[in-house]
Amino acid sequence: MLRKIAVAVVLTLSVSGVSYAGLDAVKGLGKDLGKEAASTAKQGALSAVTKKLKKVQNEKGPIKFKTGKAEVDPACDKTMTAIAAIMADYPGFHVQVDGHTDNVGKPDANMKLSQDRADAVVKYLVDKKGVAANRLSAKGFGDTQPIADNKTKAGQAKNRRVDFTVTKM
Repeated sequence: MLRKIAVAVVLTLSVSGVSYAGLDAVKGLGKDLGKEAASTAKQGALSAVTKKLKKVQNEKGPIKFKTGKAEVDPACDKTMTAIAAIMADYPGFHVQVDGHTDNVGKPDANMKLSQDRADAVVKYLVDKKGVAANRLSAKGFGDTQPIADNKTKAGQAKNRRVDFTVTKM
């Protein structure tokens, strides 16, 4: 389609006697469309890998911590191994580990705990699974991004989580 438009523009320009300066506009259009296509493809790739990382926790189990603690439960090793394998499959990608808590306790304490948990996951992946430290970052969100109702124990349990977000290639 773009090729037909460009040919039509070139034919119109040469038939109407307009100078070749108009061709630069056509070239610029191609560059802009190329950049847009590349950006869309990049966002699609980031999203696809993020989904793979989320799917691991659904299949292998969530990353767990003891109440009020920031030590990764050793029972989560299968999940961490699968996450490290996905990262090995996509060596140019950077992943942010997002820590979350329920709303029990003070917001400042929850923010610190969520950051500590995200840091603990990064440390685990680097120290025990060999993921390069420069490919990971950690960010705590405290209780600011719940995915379930904090009024129930089940909802609180779902909100105490770690997510993964691929941030760049």
